[in-house]
Amino acid sequence: MTERDPRPEGPPLTTIEGEHPNRRRWGSERIGKWLLIVGVVLLVVLTLTPAPYVIRQPGPAFNALGEQETDDGGSQEVIQIDGAETYDTGDGSLYVMTVNIVGTPQSQPNWLQVLGAWLTPGKDVLPVEAYYPDGTTIEQRNEETALMMTQAQDTAIAAALTELGYEVGEQMTVAEVADDGAAVDALKVGDEIVTIGGTPVTNMEQLQALELTEEPTEVVVMRGGEEVTETITPKANDADPEARPLLGITLQFTYDFPIDVDIELGNVGGPSAGMMFALATYDKLTEGSLTGGDNVTGTGTISDDGTVGAIGGIRQKLYQAVELGADYFIAPDSNCAEVLDGGIPGDMTVYAVDSLDEALEVVETNADDADTAELRTCEDAVAAGVPQS
Repeated sequence: MTERDPRPEGPPLTTIEGEHPNRRRWGSERIGKWLLIVGVVLLVVLTLTPAPYVIRQPGPAFNALGEQETDDGGSQEVIQIDGAETYDTGDGSLYVMTVNIVGTPQSQPNWLQVLGAWLTPGKDVLPVEAYYPDGTTIEQRNEETALMMTQAQDTAIAAALTELGYEVGEQMTVAEVADDGAAVDALKVGDEIVTIGGTPVTNMEQLQALELTEEPTEVVVMRGGEEVTETITPKANDADPEARPLLGITLQFTYDFPIDVDIELGNVGGPSAGMMFALATYDKLTEGSLTGGDNVTGTGTISDDGTVGAIGGIRQKLYQAVELGADYFIAPDSNCAEVLDGGIPGDMTVYAVDSLDEALEVVETNADDADTAELRTCEDAVAAGVPQS
């Protein structure tokens, strides 16, 4: 009986001299384990270590022609109007686009979140100081954005009503009186400025044109329905000899509307909803459907004369518009370079506007299924050299 060689047939087994095959495999396994340990440690470090950044990402969208949930679980129209006839706006939408900011000075995102945002289209990573300058608290930032939203609503209403031929009154009211200011014992929060030194002050241009001196100055205000005259001596800033003397008050620009328009969007701040609010207010006060059933998205600040201005976070809003299935997007023409940077997501048409009139033309032309060739797109705005923000 012949004893067989237990090794399989084939070429002879070759090894590195002096190395056993099992020892080589064990060495590879040990390296793999160390790499795994290092990876786990690195992952833990990235997860636990805060990064000095905030993440800007797409936020929720709100139909300005629709309803908003109330604190008691009910709902109400985003825009409510009293004192004028309103009309059915149809099945279309005018969406207000928002962004979410992840991170604060006290609660910064970790490095893993930041790395993920860097790799995600539609998200931006910005230094925390971009949203919270040194010394700014979360409460201060929230108050600032809430005030911006209030002003955006007021200017949107003023722009829409002016477009419709209403007379809109303007006024300056006292928002704050400095404790060490010249007017501390004379003026009160809520006073409506009538004249300063004999000059009417009802808008920002008139206020900026004032040339105060350190001489007693008569300030006439409306307080509680009565006209009150106070004599105040403006004070110079000791730390800045070149600065002009001041009354030591903060003024807020407000409007006297001929009808009541109330806009409620919940816990949303910032100025960028102005243009869409103006379009929605206009739609509610005119017969027929402005949108023609289209799903319209857009963004932009607005002034009371209808001028549309640039905003931040437009890339995030574009991505959210694609998620909504928007028919098109309306953007400030001064944001168009940013719109085109990296390509428009979803190949969506983005129209460029610089005024409420132009935004209305975009919506009405699309609603009528008319020729849109004459409407400006962001490509047209950039090619024409429109100044960018």
